[in-house]
Amino acid sequence: MMMKYSKRVAGIILCAAMAGNLLAGCSANQKTETAADKAESEVSQTQQPSEKTSEKPSANVPKIRLVSWQTPSDPKTKPVYDAVMEFAEAHKSEFTLEHENILGDELKAKIKTDVASNTVPDVFLYWGSGGNSAMLLDADVIIPFDEYLEASAKIKRDLFPEESFARTSSGETLATITLGMEYGVWFCNQELFDKYQLKLPETLDDMIEAGKVFNENGIVPFAMGSKGGNPAHEFVAEILGQMPNCEEDFRIINEEYTVDTPNIRKTLEIIENMRENHLFPADTISIGDWNQHFAMYNEGKAAMIYAWTWQLSNMSQEMADKTVIIPAPIMPGGTRDTANFARSGGDMGYVISRNAWEDPAKREAIITLVDYLYSKEIQELSLYSGGGIPSRLDIEVDASKVSKAKLADVINFAKGKESCPNLPQACPKTECWTDFADGIDELMAGISTPEQVIENIDKSLAAAKDE
Repeated sequence: MMMKYSKRVAGIILCAAMAGNLLAGCSANQKTETAADKAESEVSQTQQPSEKTSEKPSANVPKIRLVSWQTPSDPKTKPVYDAVMEFAEAHKSEFTLEHENILGDELKAKIKTDVASNTVPDVFLYWGSGGNSAMLLDADVIIPFDEYLEASAKIKRDLFPEESFARTSSGETLATITLGMEYGVWFCNQELFDKYQLKLPETLDDMIEAGKVFNENGIVPFAMGSKGGNPAHEFVAEILGQMPNCEEDFRIINEEYTVDTPNIRKTLEIIENMRENHLFPADTISIGDWNQHFAMYNEGKAAMIYAWTWQLSNMSQEMADKTVIIPAPIMPGGTRDTANFARSGGDMGYVISRNAWEDPAKREAIITLVDYLYSKEIQELSLYSGGGIPSRLDIEVDASKVSKAKLADVINFAKGKESCPNLPQACPKTECWTDFADGIDELMAGISTPEQVIENIDKSLAAAKDE
């Protein structure tokens, strides 16, 4: 009884917190629209009913509300979208499907709106890392994913890499299972290195020396920015991953609520050193976020980039032909063999609403739908139409069918190598992640020193721990 009472209280707190966030403005992209206007607009503009739905559903058939990133207007996701709608049509005697499509960080704003208004989708795509899912789990908005796995006859943990679960968990609680694996690798524009007779970097010192030449010729040495922590939070974890026994640092963040460790301090000092040596663009905030920093490399304005496989959809074939993959340059203090290191993971997966799960009329329909969303058919469609790397272990990748530029090369380079955790999964409380992201932004831009970043993040963690 106490647990249920606590979760009800947490739910009230969550709704209040999210409502407050909405009043303050959930996203820079929302401009002057209210959250409610935004939510209503997104649903009306993006909801795509099945073209084949013509019969009026029986009153006994439950309606399942699904939110995903698949849209019929995007050639990369249309095959998956169509397959899901056809599956729903084939199972219309069991449920009807209302499929909404909310893209990118707008999804976070949408879910905040729905939580505050108690209209959470039955099944929705979301980030499983602790920095994103903890609040939803703590308030009992979504179920621990193991509840679904125990009920499903088709989808079980052993179909997926054990190491992937850390990226989709909050503490010891699994929030979801990633739909696809992703790899983070270092790309170099070989044409630019050849033009200026430079060797590909093997160490940070090599990067700094090459950077002097590139800067003299109006080329950004390394395309990396940070806006809202993106994409630099992945880069920070990449450097920390080279440090000795770095898994302990990620554990300390999550369990001891501090980032003040020698390895983390060293990592932040390395980033400060890179900035001082002008390896980054002059304005790291304006080119921050995923698309902007990748565009700088894709347009030939930067010589190097650290990027993830899901970004390869934005790489032109021309740039792919010029690009080579290199092992991560060795950082000062790093002890890892970077020839056998390529960060991997993926924290996006489907989560299930607690209210929908507890509805006897909906549970079997939810199991049927989620089973299909994690099926071999869907993961193979995602691979060969959109370049999503399957998370299921029972799928063999046919490189000849992979159409996304450079993807097959990345898979061959990175698969099976050592990895390390990510910062959002280490962040113990959802509300702390904003302070993590702000600290990374300020460090990259030269606004704050490593010492100030550590102090500010630790204050946030201490406040969260005391709650």
